[in-house]
Amino acid sequence: MTGLGTPEVHEITEKVLAVTNMYHASGTRGTNAGIIFTEDAVVFIDAGMTIASAEFLWETARQRMSQKDLCPYLILTHHHSDHIFGMQLFKEKGATVYAHNNVRDFLENDRGQYKQFVLDNFFEDPKKGNKILGNVILSLPDYFIEKDTVLFNDEVHILCTPGHVPSELSVYHPSSRTLFAGDTIYKGMPPNTMFGGSDEWRTWIFHLERIKKLDIDIIVPGHGILCSKDEIDNNINYLKELLR
Repeated sequence: MTGLGTPEVHEITEKVLAVTNMYHASGTRGTNAGIIFTEDAVVFIDAGMTIASAEFLWETARQRMSQKDLCPYLILTHHHSDHIFGMQLFKEKGATVYAHNNVRDFLENDRGQYKQFVLDNFFEDPKKGNKILGNVILSLPDYFIEKDTVLFNDEVHILCTPGHVPSELSVYHPSSRTLFAGDTIYKGMPPNTMFGGSDEWRTWIFHLERIKKLDIDIIVPGHGILCSKDEIDNNINYLKELLR
């Protein structure tokens, strides 16, 4: 399917799924996302870069819903296109959307400018790119996060982890000891540091050190394969080497 990539679904537990290797315009790395089922809700972590990716995430969850009336939620780990361009599909499904307050400037009053920027900068043929991305419509989230927030009776922890960008969030699921790290953690490739400098990298290291204190078995990075807690130190060491 156009704009889907080659997604893989990983069942971490019966109620926690990771989806890796969805479409990315770079062609060199896939985009990852997550799905958590709670007693009353289905929580999506990130929406993919394309409408096709969002449809895949929704269908993956729908097929596994024990209750068809679960309330959908979407948590955006940050404002970059490869994590948010599928959000309209979830809005159409009635999802309540959470994101950091710093996404506001990128999503408020968007009239297709962000999509056009991506088409102009990532695609040799913008017409083909438009077909791949699909009918991207961006809007403001329903709730803005500015500090760590717990949802669903301690089942889902939203953590503020700026560094890659100021809008960065991670999502921790304590019962499965799973961290959906967004672009706070990379596996198989260096952290993308192009959006900041030394101050941002120090902030990034601070939050990686904070994450290390959590009880984590599996990390779902924003890009790359699933990894263990050991990957945190690899990311810290990379950033420290840049600072040197």
